[in-house]
Amino acid sequence: MWSAEKLKRGQKQPLTDRDLIEMSPFLADLVGRGVWQEPDFVSGADDGAFDPADDHMPSFHNFRREFKQIIHDPEAALVALRRLRVRTLLAVARADLEERIKPYQIRARLRSLAEIMVQGAWWVAEATLRERYVHPIILERRNINPPVAICSLSRLGAGDPWYTTGPVPVFVHSRAAEFAPALTEKDFTAARRTEKEWLPAREYFLRLASRTMSFLAAPDPAGKGYDQMAEDHGIPGPPLLPGALVVLFASFEKHFMNRRPLNQRLALIRLRFLVGQPRLGHAIEQAARTALLKTVADLGSRIKSGVNAWYRDRAKAEGMPMNRGSLLDIERCLRLLQFQYGLEDPDLLTPSPLKALDRMARAAIISGDERLILRRAYGWQWFVANRLSLLGSRADMDGDGLRSGRLDAMSGLAGAADRTVKHMRAAREVLARMARDTKKLP
Repeated sequence: MWSAEKLKRGQKQPLTDRDLIEMSPFLADLVGRGVWQEPDFVSGADDGAFDPADDHMPSFHNFRREFKQIIHDPEAALVALRRLRVRTLLAVARADLEERIKPYQIRARLRSLAEIMVQGAWWVAEATLRERYVHPIILERRNINPPVAICSLSRLGAGDPWYTTGPVPVFVHSRAAEFAPALTEKDFTAARRTEKEWLPAREYFLRLASRTMSFLAAPDPAGKGYDQMAEDHGIPGPPLLPGALVVLFASFEKHFMNRRPLNQRLALIRLRFLVGQPRLGHAIEQAARTALLKTVADLGSRIKSGVNAWYRDRAKAEGMPMNRGSLLDIERCLRLLQFQYGLEDPDLLTPSPLKALDRMARAAIISGDERLILRRAYGWQWFVANRLSLLGSRADMDGDGLRSGRLDAMSGLAGAADRTVKHMRAAREVLARMARDTKKLP
């Protein structure tokens, strides 16, 4: 457990890696387990690679360029991926605790890190598979973007991930001519001559997803496999969203409409394309929107009870309270508005709650003042929840944590409880006015 004294010292002089790891159960767990465990992290010693006085974050652009040169060496590539994750999280956490970074910058950095981790793991998985197997769609063609796209259904998809957020990926592949390259007889001849093995497309992409997820996650001491990977690190209980779902694009909409429970169909509002073929990725986003609109239309007047049940499950999955005016309550009400008006204006069905606020204000669904109050309340509570993801438990944002002052102590933010209560009260008043207006909130 971290100490307030150590954090106060960190505001006067840079926090060391040892300080950060001792403060954060999440970081301690991240660097203390896994196949790619490094002795310097286990001991907490600084080796110069993680200079606590360095304000600069690792360069994702440079990493991508250098990483492409080593993807055919899985061990070196995975070590590089893990080091990037640890270096970035340490740098962001240090800047966060030393108050040198804005909340929107934290969101952007965590989002970019998660995306490059998924991309890197996918690149390595693809490279190792293609050493042994012929690609079922592009055969032996190189320097071509295969018709595969990876999307996210977690907070990463919504654009506001926490330190602990997992990707919850959906792997989608397609054989449709609009996404797959035109193959020539020369391509088929080259594929037949190779000594590599052939796999059915379904099996190939299942292995691709399996390897990608295994490269992303350290082995779980409880023995859970990659497909049971929770959407949030350290939250007990079964995952709310599907893990490493693999589906053919032609079956995507039918799969969610016919084979997935309501809460996972509603979660399609958070689906966002991460990496892979952009054309296919954007088509998946459109298919998700279509499936979502059909779900909303089918529910009709039952949409409110469906969303309420979904967010009760979300509160358990994220370890967050559902007090009136809280982060999840604001998000729940925004989703209701998106579903209500999205049938007429699908552009409102954006994964990001903050972007949804902006678009609803432009569409005159909410006023500018309402947007500002809700945006401030959401942004502040996201910042506190993210800080608690690093230092403790988001459950400390409940009523007891606010009344007792425990939130201030656990977050390291003086006055956090009072400020949170103030924002919740303001948001609660806005949401109550909107609830009285049946045209705004069902």
